[in-house]
Amino acid sequence: MPELLAGAPSAEAVVAAVQAGADAIYIRFTGSGAKGFTEAGLRSAVRYCRVRGCRVYAELDTLITDREAGAAAELARRVCGMGADALIAQDLGFIRIAQEAAPELPVFAGERLGVHNAAGLEAMRQLGVKRVFLPKELTLDEIAALASRPQMELAVCLQDELCIALAGQCALSALSGGPSANRGNCAGTCREQFSLGGRMDDHPLSLSDMRCVEQLPRLAAMGVECVHLGHGVERPEQTARLTTVLRRCIAENRAPAANEMEGLDAVYGGRRFTDGYILGGELGGLLGARDGGGREAERAMAAVRRGYANSEVRRVHVEFYAIIQRGRALRLAVQDTDGNRALWNGPAPLPARQGQVTEAEVDAFLRKTGRTPYVCDRVHTLVGEGLALPQGVMAEAKRALIRSLTEKRERPPQRRTSRVSPPAEGARRQGPPALIFEVMAAEQLTEELAELGPDYLYVPAWLIAAEGERLEPFRRAGVPIAAVLPRVIHDRELANAASLLKTARALGVNEALCSNLGHVALARLAGMEVRGDFGLNIFNSYALELARAAGLRSATASFELSLEQIMELTMPLDVELIAYGRLPAMLTERCIIKQSALRCACSTPARLSDERGGVMPVLREGGCRNAVFSAHKVFLADRAEELGRAGIWAMRLLFTNESPRECVEVARAFLGESRYRPNGATRGLYMKGV
Repeated sequence: MPELLAGAPSAEAVVAAVQAGADAIYIRFTGSGAKGFTEAGLRSAVRYCRVRGCRVYAELDTLITDREAGAAAELARRVCGMGADALIAQDLGFIRIAQEAAPELPVFAGERLGVHNAAGLEAMRQLGVKRVFLPKELTLDEIAALASRPQMELAVCLQDELCIALAGQCALSALSGGPSANRGNCAGTCREQFSLGGRMDDHPLSLSDMRCVEQLPRLAAMGVECVHLGHGVERPEQTARLTTVLRRCIAENRAPAANEMEGLDAVYGGRRFTDGYILGGELGGLLGARDGGGREAERAMAAVRRGYANSEVRRVHVEFYAIIQRGRALRLAVQDTDGNRALWNGPAPLPARQGQVTEAEVDAFLRKTGRTPYVCDRVHTLVGEGLALPQGVMAEAKRALIRSLTEKRERPPQRRTSRVSPPAEGARRQGPPALIFEVMAAEQLTEELAELGPDYLYVPAWLIAAEGERLEPFRRAGVPIAAVLPRVIHDRELANAASLLKTARALGVNEALCSNLGHVALARLAGMEVRGDFGLNIFNSYALELARAAGLRSATASFELSLEQIMELTMPLDVELIAYGRLPAMLTERCIIKQSALRCACSTPARLSDERGGVMPVLREGGCRNAVFSAHKVFLADRAEELGRAGIWAMRLLFTNESPRECVEVARAFLGESRYRPNGATRGLYMKGV
């Protein structure tokens, strides 16, 4: 049976999930601590769960900077000491930090680490990860294929908010001036009004919530180890209702019945749900506003609240032992199913003057555990004849036993913790950074651009295969070329990606740019060296060390870092940053251009407009996925000297929908041959971070 995992954003949600039957809960931590908990409340929540046999996972739901690494390590040690059962990482660097700080605590890979294929699972296994939370974009067939590999536990989400962007590949909120989704605090900017050519009151990026609970029996049959409720299930009453239904369905190996589905709908006030991507649905079936709520939902939730508030539905099974013999001290004991024991010794029994104590009376008394977390399965008694007990002694004994057993159950196991070794210092580059040109359109590959002599040229793998002859001017100039792989590659797409790399290799391309550690092996099989792209979300020196250990020649620093934070990186391998261009705001799994045009037209770039007049290019990436880029262009040509002092290896000029002429002018500006500056230029987040 799969583990049932529920989120707990508050102390009440902890009670709701546990009493409804969750096998485990997870508590989210961001840079400012546990959301919804004080330190004392957090410790109390962990103790509450341990007593009732519910596992607790701590999720660090943020990318961390080098300055925050110490606090992240302390978090791992602290929750380990509290008795947490695992850590969930959304940052590559935190995997290493957690493993050093709390080496006996399992580490799980969160959804934002983007494991979409078997190679990604293997990469996580090599990092020592025990469980992977799969992205919501996978279909049942894809989940089944991954579940057939026994070396890794899988977790699949059954209900959550559904986002148009792939987890870990969305910076729309941060680039719009709001908080960062990658830092665990998205502003939901995608749910605002946008236009893809139609009316401004369209919401082409707003999806309905996802509910896949009817797929529970199929997931269980596949051997999926964990099914969970996402962050979007926020109200404790909704958590309780969902968990109760799923607990029954798991026990009975079935999908929810019609009346159970009605009960779920009631606490959401009729909100519209979709089964998401799990059945391969098209984008049109996923779109929708997040409505619902109202008085009817509040009434339904009030009824649910009464079911878990101030009650003990979740019980631990125990057995009591009682020895009442003449001339011997009264002895009582209790033992739970985990082997925890508590003993109590009392006064010797007295000769009975009137009524004597019987085994039946002792049995009946000890079985009444009242509003405690325990239920008595059996009482073992040995009672002599003609004996009586002082008044109240049995009640005192039972209270003491339950108190002692509770203290033992809530006591965290003794696990080893340690200090985290500092990241290795690398050889910082001295002098002006190298210059990389990245193009996304065939017409941008011009003789004039090649004559400017970039140190590297990045080209999408599909463009190399389709327009390989356009690389000739750069080859003649001796410019090394790297093939850019899509950020997401499903197993069904691996053969095509391998074919593109084979074609690129035949054209003399010796390097590949990867946004996922799972794609490194694919590039190596094609005989290529590998560099790390921005999709890896490299935010700290520990992530850079993992990239180096994976054999990458270089890595791209996250464009959500400030220049000051980039300068603090220890540079254990070459680091580059995007110094010019429209920054990647989001990557969508389904084609929003097709949805708008009602036909497959993503080979032609589109534009996404917001209400403030911003226009964001929308380009095809990896088949029919769409990459949405920021409305304004980052421009750091006048900061080249400062970037050189930062120790970075290279500056990347990211050309998206620029004309060939503009590409040349921008490149000349970075070479110091022009004073060109694009309209609406910005510093991005490099001056302030997120």
